[in-house]
Amino acid sequence: MSSNRSYFRRPGVSSHALIEIARTPLHCWSKYVDPAREDEEPTAAMRFGTLVHALVLTPATFADEFALADSINRRTKDGQAEWAALAATGKQIVTGKEYRTALEIVKAIQRHPVASGLFRAGEPEKTLVVEREPHRWPLKGRVDWLNPQPAIVELKTATDASREGFLRAVYRHGYHLSAAYYRMLVSRATGTPEDAISHAFVVVETQRPYAVAVYPTSERLLAEGRELWETNLARFDACWTTNDWPSYPVESLEPGVGGGRPRFEVEEGEVEL
Repeated sequence: MSSNRSYFRRPGVSSHALIEIARTPLHCWSKYVDPAREDEEPTAAMRFGTLVHALVLTPATFADEFALADSINRRTKDGQAEWAALAATGKQIVTGKEYRTALEIVKAIQRHPVASGLFRAGEPEKTLVVEREPHRWPLKGRVDWLNPQPAIVELKTATDASREGFLRAVYRHGYHLSAAYYRMLVSRATGTPEDAISHAFVVVETQRPYAVAVYPTSERLLAEGRELWETNLARFDACWTTNDWPSYPVESLEPGVGGGRPRFEVEEGEVEL
């Protein structure tokens, strides 16, 4: 299992890059291809999600990636110095409140009769790489949890874990594209037909009572995701070949007419998970 930093720096086309290219190729290049790119500063929500992932999926290596700052008072000089010393380690600093909340989330997952079983056997943070022609970047992905069957389990934190709320998040963030992409990578790595590989989301709310939901992903949703990643990968490869990563197109502004960016939104009740 490699660290997050080493994985993200490894050359390869990730599902995140294929989601970003739907915005514009230039955004994708800047964030995932540019050799001089800098690591993106994570939002508070992203940092907390990373913390929960570590405590659920890889608790044994928690101390390698995180530094707990439970009693540091940053309003004092001594506290500021202690905080700076922790920051210098390169680890993600976690406050006592964040840590206690994340532990409550872990307990909620462990109490769930279905979610808890999904993480009992398998490999966490499984990195998969599929090589291609020498002139193309390889395909890469990092699966939250890979069960022996094989079956893919993705862990998500959310403010709303209801079916309707999470389905909106799926389309807003392109989770269905990622799910289908991961299934393709597992298929190529194991030789298992894609339709024999199941996929499920475990979603947990970040506010009390830390409700947990499990959503097996339907073949219809995965088919939509596959169509998206195939289209966006073809676009990525074309940009890579020509080294041309265009920005927004020049087009007339018409009221009520969307632009050229594919949208991930879903109409109410349109697709089942």
